[in-house]
Amino acid sequence: MTHTVLVVEDEHELREMMRDALELNGFAVVTAEDGQDALDKIGGIENVCLVILDLLMPVMNGWDFLEKMRQRSELASIPVVVHSSAPGRAPAGVARVLQKPVLFEHLLSIVHEYCSPQSSVGNAGGQARI
Repeated sequence: MTHTVLVVEDEHELREMMRDALELNGFAVVTAEDGQDALDKIGGIENVCLVILDLLMPVMNGWDFLEKMRQRSELASIPVVVHSSAPGRAPAGVARVLQKPVLFEHLLSIVHEYCSPQSSVGNAGGQARI
């Protein structure tokens, strides 16, 4: 079974860097540029194992996305890791809160707790901050 990580981040370069890094480590990834985009996509993703969520985004912020996600019974149990420059304002009930920037190895270890990679591709290595 393929597990998919949903990355919700409005900063294009950071979003694509996270996607590339997770895919290089064997994870299936779907990205969204804001909460509304994520809500539109999440229902069509099979086996979402984790949502990595920014809070400060245009259109629909992370708090509103999380509230709407939790209202849908089929999505309410998906773990959410907040990845934000405002970690002190993270909503209650999220699995983890990470301050930007975070070492990729730390993020990857958290993703491994919730998701299984598609294949053993190997570690991208390095101490990259994302």
